[in-house]
Amino acid sequence: MITTSFRSNSAASVTKFLIDAADARLMDSEQGKLARERGTTEEIRSYGRWMMRDQPKLLQEIQVIAKNKSIKLPSAISEEKSKGLEDLKKLKGAEFDKKFTKMIAIDHKRDVKEFKKAAKFEDVEVKQFASQYLPTIEAHLERIQEIEKDQ
Repeated sequence: MITTSFRSNSAASVTKFLIDAADARLMDSEQGKLARERGTTEEIRSYGRWMMRDQPKLLQEIQVIAKNKSIKLPSAISEEKSKGLEDLKKLKGAEFDKKFTKMIAIDHKRDVKEFKKAAKFEDVEVKQFASQYLPTIEAHLERIQEIEKDQ
């Protein structure tokens, strides 16, 4: 009996990871700007600055890897993420802070899971990238969870 399975090492998996990671970095950069501008606490504003520093670096590396593999990345945030960003832009004050921390926590939990998977890919370049930046994503998640607890 022949069974087929979607291998985590396939070219399709690598492509999906890079596209999703780029989309997430674009979104995180925008969320970081909003947090820096609208956060009601120094913790939120500082977290926003941190995201604005780290996310473009990750995106730049993703773009280099994708170019090496002839993978076309999105130049703008996906429609799904754009809707979430628009909802966040409508909020101010404590409502903004609460929605921001919730969104980031959810996003970074997903990102940690995806980076862990990618760190096991056979593709050396993607594996190295994911392994190198997994601690950064985990640190972002850990910090936002601390902020979320304090709200």
